[in-house]
Amino acid sequence: MRHSLAFAILLATAMAAAPAVAEDAAKAAAQVDTSTTASTGAKADLGTVMSAIEASRSTATAIQAMTSVRSVQIVKVSEIATGDDKQALDSAVSDNQSDITGVQAAIMANATLKKQLDAETVDTSSIVAAAINADGSVTVFVR
Repeated sequence: MRHSLAFAILLATAMAAAPAVAEDAAKAAAQVDTSTTASTGAKADLGTVMSAIEASRSTATAIQAMTSVRSVQIVKVSEIATGDDKQALDSAVSDNQSDITGVQAAIMANATLKKQLDAETVDTSSIVAAAINADGSVTVFVR
């Protein structure tokens, strides 16, 4: 619980420091990114997805508070999880379904983020996790 609270405070601090200019959000183009995350440039792996799933509750809260989105990266988990990894991913999704539903609802309620995902024809119900990066971009993990 303290870890989630610390994460939320850190995220709120980072969001307050990021420019909240609506024009920037409108100009930001969504990017399909099937193998990297914007925050680190490192390859997205099962650990990255699992961490994002486990943080879904605090991520949903943070998404609701976002007033601008720098860009969106879309990562297809089917390109990350195969074999036993797929079973672990399915289990994590099942165990965290209510929090994942909260992330999906937060995304649908955030007009800026929803608009960018709609432009990439991302079905909100296919989202299993999201991560807000330090630069104000969002990485969305989809099935």
